[in-house]
Amino acid sequence: MIATHSAETNTVLVVEDEVLIRMVISEYLRECGYRVIEAAHAEEAISLLQEPDVDVDIVFSDIELTGAMDGFALAQWIRENRPELKVIMAGSPRRAADAAGDLCESGPLLSKPYDPQFALDRIRRLLAERKAPKNALRRTQAGAMFYRREWLGFPKS
Repeated sequence: MIATHSAETNTVLVVEDEVLIRMVISEYLRECGYRVIEAAHAEEAISLLQEPDVDVDIVFSDIELTGAMDGFALAQWIRENRPELKVIMAGSPRRAADAAGDLCESGPLLSKPYDPQFALDRIRRLLAERKAPKNALRRTQAGAMFYRREWLGFPKS
């Protein structure tokens, strides 16, 4: 399935080899107003990402994928070839924590099974980070980063 980008809708590329999981999260994201492109493995995702008429904002990928590349290899390819894209990885392997730390500086790793609402919240946060002006980011004395509420889509308090 190929979707083109609209100014009103963000596009999420869901990469998941288990069709039932891919269908559930894709449908949930569509119901939340996102355009969704689906890929069954990393090679298909890369092929889609190389299409000039396909515009993707977030890649949501399983870690354990069938085919020659796993989710980490896909994330590395994205970092090298499409560095403007944000990547969220979902999975349960123990090695995920170390590898994800290298690939995803803000820690977008979800443990399976994940709650679709939590996945949606993570996608919204990454999109807000990308759209927020530089002065929207604040750090606490402990070093934790946060964004002003209005940049995350909440009304000013």
